[in-house]
Formats: sequence, structure tokens, C-alpha cells
Amino acid sequence: MKKFLGILVLGLLLSVNAFSKTINSYEDLDLTSKPKKALSESKTKSLWNAYKKASECFDHPTYGKGFGYKLIKQKEDYFIKNEWTSPFYKYPEVEKYKTKFDRTGPKPLEKIKLDESYGEEVELANFAAEYFQEAAYAARVGSSNNDIEKIKTTILDWATKDALRKGINVSWGKKPVDWQMMVLINSILTTTAVIAESFDAEERKVIGPWLNKLVKKIAKSSWKDRQDNKAYLTSYITLIWGLMVNDLNAVQNSIDVVKLAIHDMRPDGSFPIDTQRSGMGIKYNTDSYGYLLMISSLLKDKTGVDLFSYDVDGRSLHNGADFVARSIKEPSKINSIYAISCPGGGDRWGSIEKPSTNHIRKNKTTYLLVYVNKFPENKHSNYIIKKYGKSFNNTSNPYKFFRSKPSRVFTLHPMLIAK
Repeated sequence: MKKFLGILVLGLLLSVNAFSKTINSYEDLDLTSKPKKALSESKTKSLWNAYKKASECFDHPTYGKGFGYKLIKQKEDYFIKNEWTSPFYKYPEVEKYKTKFDRTGPKPLEKIKLDESYGEEVELANFAAEYFQEAAYAARVGSSNNDIEKIKTTILDWATKDALRKGINVSWGKKPVDWQMMVLINSILTTTAVIAESFDAEERKVIGPWLNKLVKKIAKSSWKDRQDNKAYLTSYITLIWGLMVNDLNAVQNSIDVVKLAIHDMRPDGSFPIDTQRSGMGIKYNTDSYGYLLMISSLLKDKTGVDLFSYDVDGRSLHNGADFVARSIKEPSKINSIYAISCPGGGDRWGSIEKPSTNHIRKNKTTYLLVYVNKFPENKHSNYIIKKYGKSFNNTSNPYKFFRSKPSRVFTLHPMLIAK
């Protein structure tokens, strides 16, 4: 009997392996099949309408439990033998210029002490992230090899000291990585990705395992609902890592997250969890769409993979762009559609009728330029270009360091990441 059971189990394992698809190249990535964990039609509609029955944001059944991703921990030898490639498009040499990058690298933050109150941040972490914003920009558009060597020295210093090794996770829920810490880690990763090809084997041997560990913690992070904007940010960061080190399983995971998001999206292009969040509803919805757009744009530029064509009963990333554009044009009207009371996650910065528009006024939605550049016939194109066009490659002041205004969450201006 035991022998029979052993043969049966072995047979099942072999069957699973036979039907599981190995991802060896971009051509093997699955863009079309329905992702696992997609909700039924009835549960999808319950998700869309959850705000109607909830007394306040999140106070409703969970439709689509949050989940993390188990990123591969590569061995040191992998980083020695495999060169890195930048996930970003090749910036034209003729458009590069001499930047005045003279900032000193920040001291590595080895241990973080978080203030977990909603909206509070660690000042030193912001200081470090601002350095990497400037560093990434100088490396991306500058023409100085000396600058690149200085930037590499800073990254190597942080890696050697195992920076951020402690204190980056919050204490609640499943203890995900704190949002501000994800932004900081992404700024380091993005800077590394900009100059990926310049690292030699010995440098990759030091930096690779360190970044791998940090991105692995981010990838593992999850929240109550999978439709949380922070969950989409983890997939964006995981994608950059996957493209840089050629971890195609990580790339596929980010693709699946985008497909699931489209399944969960309402027909009008809104996301059902973040739009609940009172005075921050349209802001967090804008964040959600931004991460999904940039994932899809990066993939299209780097691999030719087209997630913009993924459609679920008429819902696609195009619907999401439309909702965000409408929320910029009429923030009060659009926010009031789905927003409800949100004492712990939105009320502080605005109200349902008068939502926060900080993300609109301070060029935090410039990623829409990437969308209209890819789809110039979109009905919102002229409006978006008029509103945000000067944020990118503005040469009117040649003495200004940033000709393209950086995005806090994306580190660089989105048009320097995808086009």
C-alpha cells in the first residue's frame, strides 16, 4: 500500500512538472491566460459595491486577500557570473549634458526607528532618498563617468555596511515593509538599475545579495486587501529587480498582479479599495494606477510585452487612465462617487467633498505623460500635455539641476523610466 501511494505521489508530481511552463525568455511570459485568484463575477461585483455597506473604509469583507511573492534568493555566484542590464530604455547620447552633481553620499542608515503614526516619516530616510534621486538623474542624463564612479562608491558603502538591515518593517498586520522604506529602497534600486551595466563582478558580488535581501522583504509584504496601492508598488519594485538581474519568474509575478488588478477594477477604471479613502480617495487611486501603468510601460519598452491589450469584459488599463484624468479635472466630483469615512487612512488630509489635491498640484501624476506618449490619440492627451508637459526636459533654465522633475515614488521623472 505504501509503495502504491509513493508511486501515485511521484506520478502526480511528474504530471505537475510536465504541465508547468518554464520561463526561459521574454517570449515565454504569459500575457493572456486568466490569473490565479481571479474572483468570480458575483464576488467581483461585491468588491465593487463594498463601499456602499461599510460604515468606514476597509470595514467590509475581504474580496481578494492580500498576498506577497517569494522572490528567489540568488547565490553570490549568480551575481558574479551574470551581468546586469538596465530595465530602462537607452537614453539618447545627444540629449545628455553635464549636470552639476556635487552632492556627498549620505551615511548608510543601518537601523531604522519608524514612527508608525499615519503620515509620519523618518527625516534621515527622506534625506537619503533625495540624494539617490539626484544621483539617478545625474547618471541617467549626465555625461560624467566620474559622477557614476562616485555614485557606485555610495551604493557599495551602503551594501558593505548592510544598510537598512533592521527596522524597515511595521509592527502591525503581517508586518510588511513600511511605505517610506519602500520608496527609499526603490530609489537605491532605481539608481543601481540606471548604471547596471557599469558594475563589474566584484561590485555585483557585494551589492547583489544586499539588494536581493531588501527586495525580497518588499516582495513578501502584503496587506489586508490585494487591491492596496502599496501592493502594486511592491510589484513595480520587484519588476525592476527582475528585469535587471534576469529573474523572469519575478517578471511574470508582476504581470499577474497587473492582470488581477484589471479583473478587480470597476468598469469606470476606478480601484475599489483605495477610492474609499475619504479625502485621499482619488490620491491613492492615482497611486494604484501609476504603479500598474509603469509596470506595463516598462515591460512594453524592454520586452515588447503588451499588457495594455489585456481586457476583461471591456476593462483594461485604458479605463484606469480615463478615471485618473477625470479625477484630475474634477477632483471633488470624482472623489465623492466612492469615498466614505476613513479615520485612519484618509480623513487627515482632506474630506469627501474637498479631497486632497496635493498630488495634482505638485506634479505627482506626471506618469500620465508616459501614457499619452504611448497613446497620443487619447481624448485626454492635450489636457495632460498642457498640464504636465513642462515637467519633462524643460530647458528654459539651463542652470537648474533638474530639467525633468523627479517623482518621489519612481525616483526619476516617469518619462526617464519609460516612454
